[in-house]
Amino acid sequence: MVISLPPNPVEQDSVAPAIAVEGLTLRAGSRTIFEDVSFDVPAGSLAVLGGASGTGKTALALALAGRLSVTAGRFSVLGLALPRHAGEVRRRVGFTGNATVVPLDETLTVRHHVAEALELAGPWWRRSGSRERVDQTITAANNLLAALEDVVGGNAPSGPLAQARLHRGELVRDASPVARFTLSLVLALVSGPDVLVVDDVDQLRTADERRAAWAALLTLEHARRDGGPLTVVATCQDWQELDDVLDPGHRLGALPLRPVTVHTLGAAASRPTPDPETR
Repeated sequence: MVISLPPNPVEQDSVAPAIAVEGLTLRAGSRTIFEDVSFDVPAGSLAVLGGASGTGKTALALALAGRLSVTAGRFSVLGLALPRHAGEVRRRVGFTGNATVVPLDETLTVRHHVAEALELAGPWWRRSGSRERVDQTITAANNLLAALEDVVGGNAPSGPLAQARLHRGELVRDASPVARFTLSLVLALVSGPDVLVVDDVDQLRTADERRAAWAALLTLEHARRDGGPLTVVATCQDWQELDDVLDPGHRLGALPLRPVTVHTLGAAASRPTPDPETR
């Protein structure tokens, strides 16, 4: 696993989108969770599913990860039609951010949690949670945190990023919120997914932490066996901090960033966010 900042520029000439959604609707009894949702997500881009609480963002994210069936509509992920190929989609899509679906076990140390995640992601016939791989994974998370501190930074030396590091013997519950968020990203990538779905960026309480999260999702590079780009989908209620990070005057402005689109649920239409390179 290799995670680095900044990444190589994303290829823009993909023939087919990584995700294609047409007329997607989900109902539960008499309640409509979301209705007639349509959009495409280019490979290597960041797609933001935005909307107020109760508009179905998490349900749609779960559907795109092959974890939830819908009522009507057509959609495919990585060219695989759902729900027919849900099993293959689950193997190729990493999912994180939702403590109900993929919780971090706060009673474990960082070392034990990482080792367990590596074992679950690896083949059953080979030990995957070796001390070396555990250390590599924790180092990757801390390198990402350090890079985010460089390009985002807090308002003071004691800000949330300056103090955010993961320690092998530390209980997960004692790590800072942004460190736990970064750990969850790294763990979601250990299986080498083609798509990463991150639910609820708003879980980070401070603006600096949310800016750091968006910076990570805009710049995260994951070296996969096929060499293709990593596509990212994230949900949130408010993307103000994403707009802040995309501002031409921000320190990230000099880096190659993922193209971004924002698809609003519970609204008349999706709102495209301009490509960072054209702002």
